[in-house]
Amino acid sequence: MTPTAADHHVDSAASAQTLEARGVAVRYGTVQALQGVDLTLDSATITGLLGMNGSGKSSFFGAIMGTVKTTAGSVRLFGAAPKEARSRGLVAYMPQSENVDWDFPISVREVVMTGRYGRLGLTRRPHGRDRAAVGEALDRVGLTELASRQIGELSGGQRKRVFVARAIAQGARLLLLDEPFAGVDKASEATISALLRELRDEGCSILISTHDLAGVPELCDDVVLLKNRVLFRGEPSEALSPERLALVFGLESA
Repeated sequence: MTPTAADHHVDSAASAQTLEARGVAVRYGTVQALQGVDLTLDSATITGLLGMNGSGKSSFFGAIMGTVKTTAGSVRLFGAAPKEARSRGLVAYMPQSENVDWDFPISVREVVMTGRYGRLGLTRRPHGRDRAAVGEALDRVGLTELASRQIGELSGGQRKRVFVARAIAQGARLLLLDEPFAGVDKASEATISALLRELRDEGCSILISTHDLAGVPELCDDVVLLKNRVLFRGEPSEALSPERLALVFGLESA
């Protein structure tokens, strides 16, 4: 069988590094949000991104997605520019809750279906395989019975699971999660964590920012400490030492 262009994209993505950020800088007026950030991610890993508010975590996610303009450096996802990786459905992003309009009249199923848009063509009409992918994703996150519910009617933990389902339906191979545990109960946090570990075991790479330090050792394979630049990267036990946490959170002593 002759390889198609799509086959070539898949093969090239499989052989390329998941994420390669080199010297990334982001500036807002006089504020230097990021300076000289270097980070690479391999496949099938969960990497925690830790830092205080204002340390540049959300700016870094935006730079990776190509939605925040960088003033220096470069980002490649699976060997491609961020815009191309997004168009191929290789990367999915879960924003913080405050960046979502929960009053918008859209159902849970419709939100998850947006993960399939890159595969629907110009008509944006779902086919059987798209509906099947959405159904499977909703089942995996335990929201099948709430599929017709308006997104704003869900609890905080259920809302987070909707966006995980969207990434699953999309078939993304890199997930960027910005504070997915904020405002969720412990049961939902455990459910989401278990799903992320399943996705990692299936080959996905996950970059997750979180303030839930207690859950990091069980969830993450390694940790990046960010304070406008990368201060440390290594195993969770090393990253969470009092000395390193004092450094990244701007404390003089642990």
